[in-house]
Amino acid sequence: MFVALQHPEKPAASKVPTTMNTHWTPRLFLSSPDRTGQTAPTEKWGVKILLQGRRHTFSLRAETKDAAAAEARIIYDTILAEGWDAVLRAHALPDQTDDHTSPMNVEYWKERLIVRRYRFPATGGTDKDWAVRIDHAGTGFWFPLGTPEVESAAAKARRIHEAVTKDGWESAADQFSRELIINFEWCSNPILWTYTTIHTLVDSLAGEADSASSSAGVNPVIIVEADAGIRRALQWCVDQQPGFCSISCASPEMLAPMLPVHKPVLILLNRSLAERVGVELSGGLAMIKPGTMALGYSVSVDGDQMFVSTPGGAEGYMLKRVKPSGLLEPISGAVRLINTGSEDFLGGIKSYFKELLRPNLGGDTSALSRLTPRENDVLALLAKGCVDKEISTALGISIWTVHGHIKKIFERLHVRTRTEAVVRYLEK
Repeated sequence: MFVALQHPEKPAASKVPTTMNTHWTPRLFLSSPDRTGQTAPTEKWGVKILLQGRRHTFSLRAETKDAAAAEARIIYDTILAEGWDAVLRAHALPDQTDDHTSPMNVEYWKERLIVRRYRFPATGGTDKDWAVRIDHAGTGFWFPLGTPEVESAAAKARRIHEAVTKDGWESAADQFSRELIINFEWCSNPILWTYTTIHTLVDSLAGEADSASSSAGVNPVIIVEADAGIRRALQWCVDQQPGFCSISCASPEMLAPMLPVHKPVLILLNRSLAERVGVELSGGLAMIKPGTMALGYSVSVDGDQMFVSTPGGAEGYMLKRVKPSGLLEPISGAVRLINTGSEDFLGGIKSYFKELLRPNLGGDTSALSRLTPRENDVLALLAKGCVDKEISTALGISIWTVHGHIKKIFERLHVRTRTEAVVRYLEK
């Protein structure tokens, strides 16, 4: 006989607290069938627990009924305090592999396989390969499974989950490739970002580029990233871009002595490490020294998280997905401007985004000539990243008048956003 245990908010009729062993004594049962349904020589106490929408049968180690009741109570308390995964790790038993609701069962993972839209060429594979989302302790990641075979994919998903729950996320990240989104923050106002999907490179895919000086005509890019899998993936991306080569920097403290040796034109810097490097990243490019710029990037689990993390307050947004092999597209034509100053360099990057919008803008630059002098003043300040209140103060007009001018600018230029209006302004 199996008895389901209820949540404390819905106590059994006896009203005995679940913290007392006496609550569990009548809920124990003796069971001895093995996986084939035949009777094993020795019976053991068992208990079935239903809690938080999950149900599981546990075979208890205790030999006496009182000790088994105490063990059942401990299992229940552990679920409440640490969650189901902690209990399943400690009480994994062969007969639980038949429970399709258990993550220990390969069948459990078959129902959770999905084909993701974006591949990462560095890891090979096909567009039919499975992936799986694994969540634990409030954190979750997508894992590419590298195979279109359901059985193999589900078995790997089970191994990943076991590594996560047993050894923690850091250990699992060292063993298994994760899918991540990297977004590069070229400009803060208007927000001009590119982003791409990578798979972290681990194990046999973990060959790391040499940190040797670049050859003539090749622009060195130092990647400052503590996570080895992310760093290797970004190195692969940079090395696919004509005219660039990657240099690995695993620690922010290693960067300073590398600068005079490699003379990089660009430093890709994880925003979470910027303070340790001594660089202030305000959402755009930062000058490290003449000839060297720093570009901040952030790491997101998926696109939803990336969009949520986009800073508020900007007057316009443009987020462009690029291929991993086109990571540095925005500066492919602007590298020569680095030595001329950050403003010129940023202008080259804005030209890249301007070209992306050109098909939507129709290329009618004559529309700018139809703006009034005041509308031109407002648009010029918009192009500098000023918000409405700053424009109001600079021109000595009310904020409502500013709103009216911006509306007229949209109508005259046939645009719908402030970013499009600024890009049109940059065309002149």
